[in-house]
Amino acid sequence: MTLQESLTADLKTAMKQGEKLRVSVLRMLRSEQKNAEIAKGEDLTEPELLELLSRYARKRKESASEYEKGGRQDLVDKELAEFEIVQAYLPRALGEEELAVLVSEVIEAQGASGMKHMGAVMKEVLARAAGRAEGAAVSALVKARLSG
Repeated sequence: MTLQESLTADLKTAMKQGEKLRVSVLRMLRSEQKNAEIAKGEDLTEPELLELLSRYARKRKESASEYEKGGRQDLVDKELAEFEIVQAYLPRALGEEELAVLVSEVIEAQGASGMKHMGAVMKEVLARAAGRAEGAAVSALVKARLSG
């Protein structure tokens, strides 16, 4: 079952079971997807849909931290609940050790030996991680490896 089919099936199930928050989140994801498809002029590929979901999840997490700074625990809880729903559709994130191994492999394969190669290494690591690692974590590891 593709990700698109899974989202559609889960939306139908959530509607039947009366899960208001899940229905709301899944409808928002479908809306985001449609808007992206209109902008692109064609259907999104599976990796593009994963990127869209990842971006949406990241927005929820950032919103939760902003609401927490503002002392709005009710909104923090709502944003984190939405984040958990979206997170279920994303692939499992790479652990620190797995990410470190991946960074080492790319640096070795490219023969990178300084900060001037950081962009190329980052691009390759992020491509291989395919949405399973955050850019900030990859950047910190690559920077540490190339400068040290």
